[in-house]
Amino acid sequence: MHPTKKLTALLLILLTCGLTTAQAQPVPTRIGLNVERTGPIASYGLHAAIAAQLAVDEINKAGGVNGAPLELVVEDNRSSPEQAVIATRNLADKGVVAMLGPVTTMVARTAFPAANRAGLPTISPGSGLPGLTAQNRPWTFRNSALDGLIIDDLVRRLKADHPNLKNVVAVLDPKDPYANFLIKNVAPPIMEKNGLVIVNANALIEVPSDVTDFSVFVTRVKALNPDAVFVGLLHEAVPAFLKEALRQRLKVPVFAGLGTITEGVSVAAKDIEVYAGQPFDASADDARVQAFVKEFRARSEKQLPGQYSTPIYADAGAYESVYLLADAMRAGKIDAKTEVVEARTKIRDYMTKVKDFKGLGNTLYINAEGDAVKTPLIFRTVNGVWKRF
Repeated sequence: MHPTKKLTALLLILLTCGLTTAQAQPVPTRIGLNVERTGPIASYGLHAAIAAQLAVDEINKAGGVNGAPLELVVEDNRSSPEQAVIATRNLADKGVVAMLGPVTTMVARTAFPAANRAGLPTISPGSGLPGLTAQNRPWTFRNSALDGLIIDDLVRRLKADHPNLKNVVAVLDPKDPYANFLIKNVAPPIMEKNGLVIVNANALIEVPSDVTDFSVFVTRVKALNPDAVFVGLLHEAVPAFLKEALRQRLKVPVFAGLGTITEGVSVAAKDIEVYAGQPFDASADDARVQAFVKEFRARSEKQLPGQYSTPIYADAGAYESVYLLADAMRAGKIDAKTEVVEARTKIRDYMTKVKDFKGLGNTLYINAEGDAVKTPLIFRTVNGVWKRF
């Protein structure tokens, strides 16, 4: 054979092999990730994205789901309720089989109705506002925490440690719907039955999210002579509040809602007792938990230097949620070839029946409102670290 013909034949063989190899690669099944990657609350979304990708990597390493790998399609909602709606629509139009996120209530409260209208099964790993999923049935779910259970246990623990505690001053971010509902609606009846009262209920001390100097706000708190302070602020703001409280020698106990259990808060607390709850314990004596924590820390320290690296409840929720969706896909025999509406419907139906799902150190089920029910855990800062009761 002429050398040129030999070369042509060889190239055809190589090209055919390449095409065959390419054709043999399974098409990934895509999950949308609608998270806060930029904006004032980006820390939550960036960390949750690390946890979700970690779960995807583990699942793909083990062979994927139904013979196909998983792939995250990421949309940045910019910490904006308006942008969250656009991100939801974009993901729905891109044909993802389900959506994970947003993380925070502030953003999820607009994304959830959009997902419900689009028929897109959606799981938030961090939103804690009571009733949000109930208002957006049947397509939305949360793998987060039930605030009523956590606040009830939290207040009882606080009262047990400080029997004479009665007068509480509340501080909150006025634009955070979660903090507002928690302090104005969820907490008061729970506190009342435990002998506590928010003394400034009619004049809550409002701290905008862009504040950097907390001196005037702590001065106002101190003037009310509280036995404890109820803080409804984002986790990035709590350390600054605590540092100013220490500077002004306001050392009464502080308690807070979800999202507070970070290294930044515990280190800043020093000898102020800070109480908080979440359904995840990063120090649990559980092999799967510790494997997750180790890898999450490594990725967070590399990708987000200077931010928290020990996972919080929302990070655990994001990781678990990917596994929940993988289970739903296996049960429904879903892959990239499955018609999108069929895939989404099967995932939605599976989620309504979840029972005894083995998460990170817990076993959960999904209730009739679409919320995961987990055991609440209460923590307190001791010598710069969080300790579980």
